[in-house]
Amino acid sequence: MKKRFPAVVALNLLITWTTVLGAPISAARLATPGADQLRRQTASDPSLEEEFSFSLKDFKIDHQGEINTLNITVKYRYKVGIAVSDYPDFRLIAKDVETFLSTYPNKKDYWEILNKQLTSLILRKYPSIERVSSELQVSPSANVPYLRSSTVMRQRNSNRERSTTTAK
Repeated sequence: MKKRFPAVVALNLLITWTTVLGAPISAARLATPGADQLRRQTASDPSLEEEFSFSLKDFKIDHQGEINTLNITVKYRYKVGIAVSDYPDFRLIAKDVETFLSTYPNKKDYWEILNKQLTSLILRKYPSIERVSSELQVSPSANVPYLRSSTVMRQRNSNRERSTTTAK
């Protein structure tokens, strides 16, 4: 016998909500409970900072005369008071990172230069992001037997750009 109890309870709650309480329910409201409250709370709380990060592991790139393996971590902070509808889907940003790296035209650039260009792209393309940092870790290779990394932090509306690097 199949268990259908949770589905029956959920359906019963939905029917109770719509018939007894008389409140209309939309798919959007079910998908984002409390979105209006969150929007009001975020807009009224300038001390709130939200960050998100993701990593790409073992990304292969033909750069500096050989195939290199990168581990990339991208971390970003949203603008204060961001609307729920303005949150970017990180998968789109990850795809942009992959495309950028795969099509990067200057194959001899230092990793730091490539990384600066990457952070610039992210801020240009995603206006709801206030600050971004990108760390590229380059695995040892036949030509360069050292683990190296480049970290770039870039902030919108600022001429300040800080790079911490150990890669060439």
